[in-house]
Amino acid sequence: MPRRKIKLDVKVRIMRERLRLTGVEDIPRKYGVSERSAFNWYRQVLAALPDILADEKPGRKSKSTADSAPPF
Repeated sequence: MPRRKIKLDVKVRIMRERLRLTGVEDIPRKYGVSERSAFNWYRQVLAALPDILADEKPGRKSKSTADSAPPF
């Protein structure tokens, strides 16, 4: 049975909702980091979700051409 194709925008919306936390103000204080810094990191993660969740072809990835042997 083939895997069901889930649209990228649906994946992103699901993960954005799942990443919402409660009591987030306490977490940066616990580690001695400003809330603003933690929020900026959070925004970077949210912005990167489409790239992270994009479908890639399954299987082995080819090495870069710079590492391959010459053709002769």
